[in-house]
Amino acid sequence: MKVKFQYSKILEALNRNLIKPKKQVEIRLDRLSMDPHRYWIAVAKGMERPFSGEFWNHDQQGVYECFHCNNTLFQSDHKYQAQTGYASFFQHHKNSVKTIETKAKYRYSALQCMNCQSYIGQISQDGPPPTFLRYSINSGALRFYQPKKNQTNLNQSQK
Repeated sequence: MKVKFQYSKILEALNRNLIKPKKQVEIRLDRLSMDPHRYWIAVAKGMERPFSGEFWNHDQQGVYECFHCNNTLFQSDHKYQAQTGYASFFQHHKNSVKTIETKAKYRYSALQCMNCQSYIGQISQDGPPPTFLRYSINSGALRFYQPKKNQTNLNQSQK
């Protein structure tokens, strides 16, 4: 006999205080409001299909932030084309990501955002110099931010 979960009924029961969730469950229920693709990446530790993400071939100058908590993760100066189909970086922003232990047979480690603990991608040791690391990041875990230029710089360049 298959049991089919109906999240709407669970959320309705929570709203009426019929179910008292534990602290660990509250974190996951908070993310049920996300779209399924981002939930699958952040909570279920899934990876996008190669060459399907928004930022794998993105070349604008700016900052890449965590989609969930706006924590600065990477800068576009540290991005490069690794031809893996993922947004690839060789260096992260200081104190922004942490690695998760994976099984010894894999040649990579999983990455989480340091602030909100959501899964963002993988790190392996086949990147370019100076770090020789390759951060393969899901586009669904990122948000791109392009800082505005100062008006004084614009006025000087127009003269």
